[in-house]
Amino acid sequence: YKAGLQGCVLSNHGGRQLDTCRSGIEVLPEVMEALREAGATREEFAVFVDGGIRRGADIFKAVALGAAGVGVGRPVLYSLASYGDKGVVRMVHMLQDELQMVMRLSGTPTVESITDKHVITKNLADHIVPLPADNLTVGTYMPLMPAARM
Repeated sequence: YKAGLQGCVLSNHGGRQLDTCRSGIEVLPEVMEALREAGATREEFAVFVDGGIRRGADIFKAVALGAAGVGVGRPVLYSLASYGDKGVVRMVHMLQDELQMVMRLSGTPTVESITDKHVITKNLADHIVPLPADNLTVGTYMPLMPAARM
């Protein structure tokens, strides 16, 4: 920003080349905070997130955290390879429909009304998705024991 740039793209190149790096959406809150400290506004400096965008909710989260836009490379490639240009059009419509539904459910009638208060960031870097415990199986069946312990 201070060097005269007007924007940047946060990307780990799909996680293939830089598989141990944090994703763009993970570093987005830190980048936005650094830009605020430098005196930049969202209008003066555009930040785009590339990678990991698969559904409308991902777009909503990125915008809520400060992104001006997102890149959707892999979904475009899959849609194009499978269904041609009509597949890409359909994929864009699906993302648009999903984003609109998330916006409605979140009470945000416009993109401008989406704020960081609409997302929880405390576990943004966690890559472990907690699964609910299966109490029926745990409480009903005896665990299998190795033959040596029987």
